[in-house]
Amino acid sequence: MLETFNLLFIKLLLRNRSRVSAFPGEMFRTYMSLAGKDKWMCKDILDVVPKTQEGCKIMVEHLPNSDRSLPLHELACLALITKVVNPKQVFEIGTYTGRTALNFAQNSPEDCIVWTLDSSPTEAYIRTAAVDDNVERCASASMDYRGKEAERKIRPLHGKSSVFDFSPYFGKIDIVFVNGQHHYEAVKSDTVNALRMVRPNGYVIWHDFANYGDCHDVTRAVINTLSGDNVVQISATQLALFIQPSEKVNSI
Repeated sequence: MLETFNLLFIKLLLRNRSRVSAFPGEMFRTYMSLAGKDKWMCKDILDVVPKTQEGCKIMVEHLPNSDRSLPLHELACLALITKVVNPKQVFEIGTYTGRTALNFAQNSPEDCIVWTLDSSPTEAYIRTAAVDDNVERCASASMDYRGKEAERKIRPLHGKSSVFDFSPYFGKIDIVFVNGQHHYEAVKSDTVNALRMVRPNGYVIWHDFANYGDCHDVTRAVINTLSGDNVVQISATQLALFIQPSEKVNSI
């Protein structure tokens, strides 16, 4: 708050109190985009993905009732990373509506498998209903990929990530996307398991990074596990990533 408090914060407090908690994160992400490095590195998406000889096409599908999913520009960043990495296996921790699972599936090779782990349907409903009383929307959680051509690539898994057995996936996953529970212990545990799953040269990506509103624990857990020198925030987004070295080392 001390880093980002200014006159605009006061004006927002008077005009739209419900959005005040988002202000520090927005300001800090803007600062990191301009500064390039402070507590960690911040780079443009085109400086993060490997260079290609030719351009590539990505797919970001507009879906109704998608206002609670990732912003369009963040979905585009994930799509571009997926296209360039050309993964054989993607593992997502935290399915929610299934929008990001669909995004990974639509931009990956034909033989790719997208594993997506979430709580049991009952637990997912209870968790979502706690922040949104729209029962009809809650009941449709994890359904964004239903009926889509890319659904054949998606393998839904159910269980709490804190007790799930990730060992069959250790060292085999090209992209791990961490977007499950957002309290410190959960993010720490998910990060440790993500680092074990990702193969050499593979990507671990976190969402809600550099969010100093309700999700500030994500940043603390990631930095405390890897240190800022190993983490790159994608400019003007809440996405951060780590690229596993070609010779995999014990990162945890």
